[in-house]
Amino acid sequence: MSPRSTTLFTASFVLPIATAPLDQGALLAVGGRINAVGTLNALSADYPGVPVVDFGDAVLLPPMVNAHTHLELTSFPAWAAAAEAGQAGQDFVDWVLSLIKVRRSVTTAQVTDSLAIGLKESMRFGTGAIGDICTTLDAIDAYRQTPIYGRVFTEVLGHTDDLVADRLLAIKLLLGRPPGKALNWGLAPHAPYTLSAAALDRVLAFSAAQSLQNTIHLAESADETRFVKEGRGSIADKLFAAAQWDPAGDPVAGCSPVQAVCRAGRLRRNDLVVHGVQVNDADIALIKQTGCHVVLCPRSNATLKTGKAPVADYLRADVPLSLGTDSLASAPSLSLWDELAFARSWFAGAASPRKWLEMATLGGACALGLQNRVGQLAAGVDASFQVVKLTDLPGLAELEEALCTAGEMVKVTHLYLAARNVLPER
Repeated sequence: MSPRSTTLFTASFVLPIATAPLDQGALLAVGGRINAVGTLNALSADYPGVPVVDFGDAVLLPPMVNAHTHLELTSFPAWAAAAEAGQAGQDFVDWVLSLIKVRRSVTTAQVTDSLAIGLKESMRFGTGAIGDICTTLDAIDAYRQTPIYGRVFTEVLGHTDDLVADRLLAIKLLLGRPPGKALNWGLAPHAPYTLSAAALDRVLAFSAAQSLQNTIHLAESADETRFVKEGRGSIADKLFAAAQWDPAGDPVAGCSPVQAVCRAGRLRRNDLVVHGVQVNDADIALIKQTGCHVVLCPRSNATLKTGKAPVADYLRADVPLSLGTDSLASAPSLSLWDELAFARSWFAGAASPRKWLEMATLGGACALGLQNRVGQLAAGVDASFQVVKLTDLPGLAELEEALCTAGEMVKVTHLYLAARNVLPER
């Protein structure tokens, strides 16, 4: 079907996200954008003779938005097995070291293939937009043909001036051309423990000069908190030794990672704080004051035993939240449906079903600056949506709870981006 055509799309239920679910709802797509959303009866009366695509006993809703992932690592389980890296060790830093070991064992071609697989897998799970971390710049050709929306955050880490300067120069050479048809660039200063204070400031000054959005792993683990606050612990003893960094070469912040980064004015409005697990009330207030979004990755946090983000506290403080799968190095799938089901259970009572669905769609779109293109079904937004089937389709009153808890039982049958079905052939 041509995206230029005028078509009514309908299903048993339509879930716009920003408004209440519709029984036998429909959306009118004109020229690849949504012209109207309502009931099928009302839109058919207002637009007689328009072709109708009826998906039957299904739910039509916005695509998932994976606000934090590392699609380069989609093949990580196979790489780890080949490298005989085994399982994660006793703490978070052991896992980081295992990750580094595995990454050093693979070629750029393998990373490129892994990224391409990850993009296809994401769409298969109904994901239409991503906030993806790119570590291997030579692998970016994998993004060129994907129709998926989002932002590619090029990663920077290191404690030496030369290393950081060379990395920023390489990134600057990429910025004149977008990474994909519907993708834009961003910057990913990795974390406050993998960048010296001076390096972090240099990276963030670069992003400001280039008008790039930042995403940073922040307050993920107790190891990170101890290192930033005291300059001691597993990060200093293991990670710095392995990387041949001098843990005494950087001043101790004497405060939490959030306070070290936000209080110094390093982050800007709409930057992304990823994980945000090890935080207190003062940290949450700083994140809110700074205007950052928090991207939750609960399955990754559970796997690595780094803690549980205070979702209810974030919501009470009106901090905008979204969801990410992280990578297959720390999560079992790239499905946000699986992530949603886990979050609904793990954070029982912290948020309503509609709020969780919002985090997985519109929340991620807002985090990536895409709310006018994806994440909701509303007039003026691109005609981008997924169609899903459930084993047992509930009534309208139970729909949102059923979607939140279905997980792998959700079958995504169609994924439309700008009125074109892009779901890979199975």
